[in-house]
Amino acid sequence: MKIYGSTTSPFVRRLRLLLAKHEYEFVPFNIFGKEREKLKETNPTLKIPMFEDTDKPANPVIFDSGVAFRYLSEKFGFDALTLHEQNILSVIDACSDSLVNTMLLKRSGVDVGEDKMYFNIQNERQLASFEYLENQVANGQLEKWHYPSICLLVLVEWASFRNLFDFTAYPKLLGFVEKHQEQPAVVATKPSE
Repeated sequence: MKIYGSTTSPFVRRLRLLLAKHEYEFVPFNIFGKEREKLKETNPTLKIPMFEDTDKPANPVIFDSGVAFRYLSEKFGFDALTLHEQNILSVIDACSDSLVNTMLLKRSGVDVGEDKMYFNIQNERQLASFEYLENQVANGQLEKWHYPSICLLVLVEWASFRNLFDFTAYPKLLGFVEKHQEQPAVVATKPSE
């Protein structure tokens, strides 16, 4: 199995943590560098991660972490997610996408602090998402270490790494992240430049 991506991508890190107990090859891939042309040839979404099951060469390369999760769930027999867990994952995904867009706008020199509808919607979505996720952790909904928990940890650590959100008012989320620092894969896959 191969995961193509960067060490900073939260979506790549999800798969790396999901496969922490399995053998896979991590292939560094810079979507903003020289590999961009190869990415265009392989993945029309122009995003990472890409996942390849080298045990099944007839399978296509998978373009999305969510699709890769579904594929790996079937391959390894992971427990199916409940509807509530899928809802939690939807919130994490929406917040992650919102923060990625915010980061890309900032890197493009756009002042995302302006009072504009798009920026206001992104801020509102991020706040609502983290409030919801704080409550889910407080209510014990993410006690099990599984894909939604992995995605939440990755989101909070990545948003902190990129200075995209201040978690000072979210002690349950910070405690959740701290609780999982004992896992070797969490430390080994921390985002870094």
